[in-house]
Amino acid sequence: MVKSKTPALPHWVNNLRRMMDAQGFNPRSLSLKAGLNATAVRDMLEGRSRFPRYDTTLALAEALNTTPALLMSDPKNAGEEETSNTMSGGDLELLTEIIARLQETTEELNRKLSPRDFAAMTAAIYRRIQESEERKTSSGFVRSQVHDLLNYELLKQKRARR
Repeated sequence: MVKSKTPALPHWVNNLRRMMDAQGFNPRSLSLKAGLNATAVRDMLEGRSRFPRYDTTLALAEALNTTPALLMSDPKNAGEEETSNTMSGGDLELLTEIIARLQETTEELNRKLSPRDFAAMTAAIYRRIQESEERKTSSGFVRSQVHDLLNYELLKQKRARR
């Protein structure tokens, strides 16, 4: 008689279980908090969903106060990723402000940036503010940093065309 092997559950299911237990969620309560079908989390825990769509993962992560990357990460690396990805609330607020001002300014200037350029500019502005003595995080200061960098990039592109 041949036994049918049930496939092992994906590693992210263990992360989901651990986070649910730590925060006192049952499958139904988490499903509802995440805005999912009432049985969605139960189906995941039972292996019916091998790899959820990103929007589902995002909803679960938000309900669990984590990120999709940490929720879906390999347990062997989860501790490392959590340590390296953790930011203080102020840093996260600063990054959010930079991203919002950069999006706003590029739209005002009717300028398109590739995702790579957008990320590079965000990182450059973040580093510049982190290294500044004053470390101002006001909207006006961030906006001035965004304008400075965009103007620099425009000049650099004009010179490259010559």
